[in-house]
Amino acid sequence: MHTTRRALRRFARSLNPCDDFKVSFAKRGVLGPDPRPATLNENDAAAAPPSWNISGQGLVRNSALSRTFARDFATSVRKEPPEPRGLPLFGTLPFLIAAGGPMKLHEYVDKRHRELGPVYREQIGPVRSVFVKSPDEYRKILIDFAGPYPQHFLPEAWKLYNEIRVQHRGLLFMDGEEWWYHRKIVNQAMLKPSPMMFLCTPCQEVAENLTNKWKTYSQAGKVIPNLEHQLYQWSIEVTLATLMGSRWRGCEPQIRSEIEFVALLVHRVFKYSVPLMLIPPKVAMKLRLPVWTKFVKTVDAVLDKIHKLMPQIIQHDNDGLLKVLMSHGIGEDKIARIVTDLIMAAGDTTSVTLRWTLLMLCNHPELQDQLFHDIKDLPLEEILQSQLLRNIGKETLRLYPVAPFLTRYLQTDATIGGYFVPKGELIIISLYSSSRDENNFPRPNDFWPERWVRLKESLRDHVGVRDARASVPFSAGLRNCVGRKLAETQLSLTLAQIIKNFKIECENRDSIKMILQLISVPSEPLKLKLTDRKIS
Repeated sequence: MHTTRRALRRFARSLNPCDDFKVSFAKRGVLGPDPRPATLNENDAAAAPPSWNISGQGLVRNSALSRTFARDFATSVRKEPPEPRGLPLFGTLPFLIAAGGPMKLHEYVDKRHRELGPVYREQIGPVRSVFVKSPDEYRKILIDFAGPYPQHFLPEAWKLYNEIRVQHRGLLFMDGEEWWYHRKIVNQAMLKPSPMMFLCTPCQEVAENLTNKWKTYSQAGKVIPNLEHQLYQWSIEVTLATLMGSRWRGCEPQIRSEIEFVALLVHRVFKYSVPLMLIPPKVAMKLRLPVWTKFVKTVDAVLDKIHKLMPQIIQHDNDGLLKVLMSHGIGEDKIARIVTDLIMAAGDTTSVTLRWTLLMLCNHPELQDQLFHDIKDLPLEEILQSQLLRNIGKETLRLYPVAPFLTRYLQTDATIGGYFVPKGELIIISLYSSSRDENNFPRPNDFWPERWVRLKESLRDHVGVRDARASVPFSAGLRNCVGRKLAETQLSLTLAQIIKNFKIECENRDSIKMILQLISVPSEPLKLKLTDRKIS
């Protein structure tokens, strides 16, 4: 038997002198394919000898490897991504906890990439996935391999909540044809039109309300109290003002207290979600752990509050974003689901980005003055075209992407970075790592907005960017961020309004680090202090 198997191996090697294929041998000594799926690239197929034809394998003589041959023998070129050794069930979770826990996941993964390379597989607790930090692979993952209905990872706690409460949610939770039908409509309303159509006015009004409120702190020489909560509220107000249009001004005084409550609850939802990433939510629910109980009560409260606000938000005579959505045939039930997710998503993401931007400008007071002189005399529509303002936004999101990891489930078998990854596997794009890689960005840890200035001799190259594809904070492909234009508009106009009125400093700027609470947030509240600008 052993003699036969050695002979078969020699025979296989004689067909494959370059060792391009590693044919597996079953215990019975029968030549056969490894049962695991694999892929073969076109170059391998083109280079195959035309006369290969192994009987019993259902292969045919052809000028190139047939699809069947590729399927049966592609195990030969298949390489599995490297994977650190872990424990049964828990994987490498103990190592993550030792490194600082989920709050430091971005740093932990970055270290793994330095050890194992740009593509590796790891099981952390119940989640097994392939981490990728190669910009060359990002388009493939987000567009080519994502399929017509891209699927992303959602925290198990959120999915379990929807299941036990029989909740039907908005675009964030939709999949398949239902998602694509509604996403196409929302795209037409939020991504294709110019922001000037219905975004600028509400964004500017809410920005002016915020700065008028902050003047009381600047004149008193006080640190802005509860900055985090105030910016949550600002972000939710922008979303509601955009949805309701001119009706917002009349409704805002009556629903202000509800907005403040929603802002508080949304923050708590994200806070309680973090520990539930380490504990299987079904276990937490069965054991009635306090964190699960708090999570459920908080989501119950925020959804109930938004549900009660919906009659005031949804009015057929409004002239905002809601009217556009409803004019495309989305019913009130689906509108309510979509609006709920928009409010919850916006409350956290844009408020956090504005905090990071203000911190970066506090570290560079000269940049505040430069921005002030750049925009002080610009009309509203031209502020959004300010190159410096845009570059500050890009650089902030490069260093502090709201979502430091982008996720997709593979819809097909794929080769990623030279490694085979099967259909259905979770891919995690390590955006934090690629954005801070010196191979993509010189001086990667410096806040340097000028790096995004385009070179005169090139329309594509920038002063300090080697690979712009390494920073895609709004994702790409069919399931990119649907609120991108709204986020960019509100952040730009609000930052401009703040800089026009104040000089800002942060009393605790040196002690603030980046941590994760599902998204990237400052490790402690910013102690911002304002000084009124004296305009000569």
